[in-house]
Amino acid sequence: MAVPVNSIVVSFVVTCLLALINIGSTVAFNSISSLTLGGILSSYVISISCILRKRLVGEELLPSKFKLGHGFGIFLNVASLIFLVFMFVLSFFPPSVNPAPNLMNWNILIYGVVVIGSLLHYLFQGRYMYDGPVEYVRKGI
Repeated sequence: MAVPVNSIVVSFVVTCLLALINIGSTVAFNSISSLTLGGILSSYVISISCILRKRLVGEELLPSKFKLGHGFGIFLNVASLIFLVFMFVLSFFPPSVNPAPNLMNWNILIYGVVVIGSLLHYLFQGRYMYDGPVEYVRKGI
């Protein structure tokens, strides 16, 4: 059995180091947790939105071991998106009502700057430099 020991050790060390931040500053730990949660939720929103779009347009989905059917799959995708967008917005709220400026959750600013910077990089440079996966080139897509 091939266990990815290096990956497990790196994940363990990074988790322990992030846990040490909580000892020094609860605000810093909450900030890192909030920003990470926002990034994860946004990746889920993008993924589910792409699947929902394919379902609504009628494009073929990749083969899977089980199918939920057309109507139930769309319902679950829409319900998931509603929940995820709601949680995404809540992930950027401050930890308490009427926080002081140093306790405010400024992660929406960090997230927004990274998203805008990434989009600008893609528009002006990234889309001209990307080479797709080899399997797509072989298929002629």
